[in-house]
Order: sequence, then C-alpha cells, then structure tokens
Amino acid sequence: MQRIKLEVFKSFFEKDLTGKEIDFLIVLSFYQDIRGTVQGVHYREMMEEAEMSAQSFYDCKASLVKKGVIRSVGSMHYDYDITLIGNDFSTYTEDDYQSGNVKYLSTACRLFRDSNFRKLKPKQKLLVMDLYNIQSAGAPNGVNTYRIRRENFILKYANTENADGTKKKGLLDVTVRTLQKYLKLLRLYFSIGLKEGMYFFTMRRQFMKRELSRKTEKTAAMEHVLNAACRRNRVENPDPKEWKGILQAMESREKDLRYVDVSSLIRQMIAVINTSILDPKKWKRRLKTSLFVKLLNDVTA
Repeated sequence: MQRIKLEVFKSFFEKDLTGKEIDFLIVLSFYQDIRGTVQGVHYREMMEEAEMSAQSFYDCKASLVKKGVIRSVGSMHYDYDITLIGNDFSTYTEDDYQSGNVKYLSTACRLFRDSNFRKLKPKQKLLVMDLYNIQSAGAPNGVNTYRIRRENFILKYANTENADGTKKKGLLDVTVRTLQKYLKLLRLYFSIGLKEGMYFFTMRRQFMKRELSRKTEKTAAMEHVLNAACRRNRVENPDPKEWKGILQAMESREKDLRYVDVSSLIRQMIAVINTSILDPKKWKRRLKTSLFVKLLNDVTA
C-alpha cells in the first residue's frame, strides 16, 4: 500500500516535521499493510532506504511517536511494528476507489526515490509533495497542470498580512521571500510557467512514473513481512524455493493475513519441523511451504 491518506498528509504541515522524519514516513508507506502498519521495521532497513544513520532512526521514531504521527511497538528482536496513525485503508471497497472517494497521495512514483528529494529542507519537501498530490491525488483522473493565480499561491503557502493588520499563516509558515526562493528549487521537479499573473505547474514526466520494478506494491509489502519473520525466528539463508513458495501463498491469501502474525506462524512451523529435537538450540531453522500453508489454514479456518 504505497499511499498516504490525504488527511494524514495534510496533518504533516502542522507537526513541525524534520526532513528525516518525512523520509521515515515515506519509507514506512512503501511497506505498510492495508491497515497502515509495517511489521518488523529494523534500523538497518531505514538506514538503507531513507539514507539515515542508526541514531537518526531512533531519534525519528521517538519524535514521531511523541508528535502523535506513529505508534511503535518493540519486540525482542531489535525491530518494531510501526503504524502510521490514521492511514488505515481496510474499510474501503473497490467501488470506493473507482468512484474516487478514496483520496490519497501515492508514494509509488520515482519522485520519492530521488536522492535530491532527500536533500530538500522539510518545508520544501512538503511543498513538492502537495503540488504533486494536486496532480495525482488518487482520483481516477488527475489534472495534468496545476493552475493557480500568483497571489493565491502566496496566500496559500506563505505568511501574509490581512487588511486590518493581522497576520495570516500560510501552510508552510514561511515568508513570501522564502517561498519565492523555493520556486527555484521546484524547477527540478516541475515545469513552471507564469502568464498573466497565473502560475502553471506541471511535474516532469520522469518523476511521475512509477518506480521501475517488476514487484507489485503487494509483493514488496509481503516480502518485507516474510523477511522480518525470518529474521525474528533466526532463519538464515532460507531455501529460495521454500521462501518463494511461502511468499506466493501469502500473496494469494492476503485477506487472511490481515489478522495473522506471520512471525508466529514461522515460529510454529520451526517447532513442528523439530518436534523430535528437545533442545531449541539444536533446531534446524528452515522453511517449509506445505507446513506453512497447513498452519495458515488451521488459524484461519
């Protein structure tokens, strides 16, 4: 589910997020399940995906919990089950999507894998994300070009002064001068025109495209869950055939897995395989597709 609900994304403007925190949340969206939860988030994965240090991972996690953006539950295996609060898509039907009732920002495009995007300041990232969202917010037909009058663009994003002298806070809480500087950076991702007092923003095609990969969003999420389950159960270098077989079983039983702990199933599977070995330290920690499917059938019957 490489997507963030619009209402959740809009709340980012009010949370005083750092650049690394925004990257953290985007990477979470890559691997979340339909309820907005990522099982088995390990600091090493975040170091690679979000280009952050181990300390940044722990700092971001603690800060985002404090700000009420995520929930985090630790495990005995030095990883965490993390939920992006409010990002639950489980109640929506296919009709909801077809009718355009599900509003979300898709994180499946190349924009969110771009190394230069990682280097932007927090408010610059939010501005790019908001403009991108307007073009492809999850509606069946997104707009090709975003048109907005220059004065309205300033009023929307920058701090201005009302006629009575009171201050009006913009979405980004920046000065008009700072917003003008941001426009120069936007040209990396958007073609920008100004005609008769109207701005025209069109995202460059290469950043709108989905990330080049044969993996579907579902496959990426399932792979993450299975890898986390193997790590938690100390299954090292699993047999590729058995690993792939279990992954395929998980993909075909996606709805059943919404309420099943895959790590627990793998733990039970290892215990059954080693029934005759009393000492767990001597257990053979391997995968077996047929046994996994049987256990899955048992718990979902």
